[in-house]
Amino acid sequence: MEASQKRDDKKSRLSRKQNGPKERESSTNLLKDSTLAPSGHPGIMKDLSFKRDKSNRGLSSDTDLTGEESLPPHVKDRLHQLFAEIEGEFTQLYNENLELRKNNMALNERLQSVTSDKHTESVDGSQNGADNKALLKSKSGLTSSQFSQKLKTTYRTGTSKLVSSFKTSATATCSVTQELRGHKDGVLHVDASPIVPATAGSASADQTAKLWNLNTGHCYGTYRGHTGSVNCIRFHPTKQLVLTASGDGSAHLWPFESPMTSSLMTSADEEMQSDRDEEPLDTVDTSASLMRSLCHMSAVVACDWLMDGQHFVTASWDRTACLVDSSTTQVVQTLSGHDQQLTHVSAHPQHKLVVTSSRDATFRVCDFRVSTLHSVIVGQGHSHSVTSAVFTQDDKIVSGSDDRCVKVWDLKNMRSAIATMRFDSPVNRLSVNQRGVIAIPHDNRQIRLFDMSGVRLARLPRDRSYHRRMVSSTAWVDSAHSSGHKTKLLTAGWDKVVLGWAVNIPNSLINHVK
Repeated sequence: MEASQKRDDKKSRLSRKQNGPKERESSTNLLKDSTLAPSGHPGIMKDLSFKRDKSNRGLSSDTDLTGEESLPPHVKDRLHQLFAEIEGEFTQLYNENLELRKNNMALNERLQSVTSDKHTESVDGSQNGADNKALLKSKSGLTSSQFSQKLKTTYRTGTSKLVSSFKTSATATCSVTQELRGHKDGVLHVDASPIVPATAGSASADQTAKLWNLNTGHCYGTYRGHTGSVNCIRFHPTKQLVLTASGDGSAHLWPFESPMTSSLMTSADEEMQSDRDEEPLDTVDTSASLMRSLCHMSAVVACDWLMDGQHFVTASWDRTACLVDSSTTQVVQTLSGHDQQLTHVSAHPQHKLVVTSSRDATFRVCDFRVSTLHSVIVGQGHSHSVTSAVFTQDDKIVSGSDDRCVKVWDLKNMRSAIATMRFDSPVNRLSVNQRGVIAIPHDNRQIRLFDMSGVRLARLPRDRSYHRRMVSSTAWVDSAHSSGHKTKLLTAGWDKVVLGWAVNIPNSLINHVK
């Protein structure tokens, strides 16, 4: 037994020696597999290999491990179709992008060419001066802005007027002839005498009213009777009288003399006055006022004479207007009805009609032709304060407003305006001459001339050498005695200056609304 046991032990030792290298090799492979696996999971690679082998058994004999041929044919066809559609859409977008780039390049080239042309024209114009501009205007007949405005208006009024508008070949010319300086504060209103030639008046916030000789450009009279700002000045239609309205709540009536008899300055006196910029040598004394009307409870902002020359009307911030008899200083009638403060008043040049303007965005026409019946027509068409409304020679009303619009109304039909002009700035106290040309002052220092049909005739220059602040008022010099004078238009501004303008507008440019 012992001998057989020894033989078995010897055999087992021999088998261990023979199998030793194989066991070491397998253990080494096991360690390698464990190092490739994630930390703490040495058996993951073995499980993954097992799953991969198991999945490979389900594939066909011609299928490789990448799975390229694993999808069914109909699925593959659908995918190819979808990718083809996507590729087509991207191709279309790419082509559209190329087309847009081409159009953009063409537009840029055109813009550069236009800019270069304008630059060339400006260089040529600066070299040739006014002659070149006159030549260009004479060829085209109208400036570009005038033509565009005329085209818009005539398109609305009809094709007949559109055709006739192309026949005109004249242009309006405007230039400054005088600068009337002497006020110490903003000039609120300006007017020209209808009977005394070359005579104008100005009302200022410096509590004075001045009379000007348009032949010399000098002030020959100053009225100092008011204790508040002088808001309006009006000349009598047939007498040498002046009516002024003031912020002190009163309206004064005072006489004046013609510049030929009251202001005979020597050349030395004129040089002294121009050098020192002092007050005029001859002023109107405050004791010269004939009457003072105190019919209002607040500031009087405007006044005007009726056509009979006996009555005048005043407008106030107390929301009323008073019709006053200048011979008796009595108030004939008080006009009320506005909801807010009045801003302006104007009388008809031929009839006993009065129009009042208010901050309530309306104007009211009062008829005094029948003494027992005073009818009132309310004009509603503006959205902001109506700064002024004036009559024309042909029974129309022109109204301006802070809503940046000027409207023309027919007294026979006040339901809607027959012409509307829209601007980029509020409108101040406008004026209309006997030919139907509207002079429109703006807050932005612009002064525009329009006819009654809404066509722009001219725009006065807005250089810094002219008005430097808002233009408050305009007045035409329509006197028959001033027909030979150069100055045809007066403008007043908050820059303390009154400018005289030479305005030449051919009749062919003016369209009258019937």
